[in-house]
Amino acid sequence: MIGRACLVVAALAACGDRQDVVASSRGADAGVPASCTGNAPVLLVAHGVAVGDTPDATPGDICTGTVAVRTFPHALCTCEGFASATALTTDSFDSTAGPYAPGGTSGDVGLDGELATNAVTQISGGLTAAGAAGATLHADLHVAHDLAIGGPLGTGVAVTAGGNARIAGNVDLASLAVAGTLTAPAGATLGGAITAGTTVRAPVAIAPPCACDADQLVDIAAFVAGHAAANDDAAIGLQPTQLTGYHGDLSLDLPCGIYYVGPVHGDGALTVRVTGRVALLVDGAMTLDAPLTIALATDDAELDLLIGGTLSSGQAVTIGRPDHPSRTRVYIAGTDPIQLSGDSQLAANLYAPRAALALSAQATVFGSLFVRRLDQAAPLTIHYDVDVRRADVACPLGS
Repeated sequence: MIGRACLVVAALAACGDRQDVVASSRGADAGVPASCTGNAPVLLVAHGVAVGDTPDATPGDICTGTVAVRTFPHALCTCEGFASATALTTDSFDSTAGPYAPGGTSGDVGLDGELATNAVTQISGGLTAAGAAGATLHADLHVAHDLAIGGPLGTGVAVTAGGNARIAGNVDLASLAVAGTLTAPAGATLGGAITAGTTVRAPVAIAPPCACDADQLVDIAAFVAGHAAANDDAAIGLQPTQLTGYHGDLSLDLPCGIYYVGPVHGDGALTVRVTGRVALLVDGAMTLDAPLTIALATDDAELDLLIGGTLSSGQAVTIGRPDHPSRTRVYIAGTDPIQLSGDSQLAANLYAPRAALALSAQATVFGSLFVRRLDQAAPLTIHYDVDVRRADVACPLGS
């Protein structure tokens, strides 16, 4: 829960066995195998996809598991920088081996901008801050693996890196300890107690670690539009308008399949129970004044929630399972800030590259965050589930 409990965020796969959702626009004659019999994969249709680093892909033909692998390699990715007065801690675990246990060191953090913090930052993984302003630290920074800073690194605190460190500007610290190689430009000043396995003077250029350029973003709108007609709504008697302006508390069960609905809003609590491999596409925003619960109700349940607008709720939002956060992925196309109350719980990988995520209370996230900006009002801990990196294992199109 956010607020002395746990905020949990996750991934995308198939019905029964781990098979992949496929994003396909092969044409109307190819049809859409939207039924879910046995372990058949759910197929998504998109009329264009942005897949980050796949320039050789045929537009529209790609496993969404492959998209997920390339979208969620970090515990935290921000398209801007990261500024906070409160602590950030990351680590990792593998949900296929059991529930979360401390000790994992794959909780990588990528910032396309600068890092500025007044609190201790503990990254059990690697850290890249690509902004030319570098990193301004008023409390210690500890990184388990590689450290990459796109500008100067200061001021007056202790920094440790368990791997290599590349610093593109001056260093002004109380101490810097690098287990491997420290690389800095020839003209950079290295101030403070510096220890490193090796020190190399050479040009340093830090590339942005997150796929935030316009042509790299996942085309959520294309997936949603592609299923306005090609969906399984009729199989369960779901009307596209059923969640638009609903009254009273509402519960919806979704078995394996692809489901398309219009904007989601109403005056009661909404509960969605996922019992198979499900893709839920929302043509518009999800704006609620009552609690929202999206539960994986069976051990083989998985969810891809694609929202064409924004997600907001005046009350608690609960999504996914913290023991398997890799089984839920939430993609949000909107630009409005996403504000989560202190008792919200998310177990998913959250993708909102155009929106800021505001956390109003202490939070523990299981999964990952890919956002434009993170507005953190209290300490944040992220437990990254490395199982999301295997989301393309059964991709029939290859990776």
